[in-house]
Amino acid sequence: MAVPKKPLGLPKAYRIKRKKIMDALIGEGESLFLYPFKLIYKEMPLPEDVPFQMAVGVSKKRFRKAVRRNRVRRLVRESFRLEQHRLPSDRQLALLIVYVGKEEEKFDFMRRRMARLLDMLTQKFKDNGQT
Repeated sequence: MAVPKKPLGLPKAYRIKRKKIMDALIGEGESLFLYPFKLIYKEMPLPEDVPFQMAVGVSKKRFRKAVRRNRVRRLVRESFRLEQHRLPSDRQLALLIVYVGKEEEKFDFMRRRMARLLDMLTQKFKDNGQT
């Protein structure tokens, strides 16, 4: 599997770009919830040689202004980028992280919750005997 040049980087190859992957993820993916995130994931072969591809969703209903939506999206992406090392690297995962909070949370809180959410995902794979 390809390793990013920066150890904590999140290059373009790590983003979901194909509608087929998004449709499979939304239609058949499993989910985990830990406020303020809902993580939808599916183990599947990806077009790139990377351990995961991810996308971030923020509700237009809760964050009417694009500026606020984009800020929340950036904070979610940054908290994921810093905690991505918690994911299992021996499988290919498609991930959709949906921000479900009603208010913009502080970055420290988001990062701690992201770390716990990714640990929950890793533990789920271990419990199912898939690791």
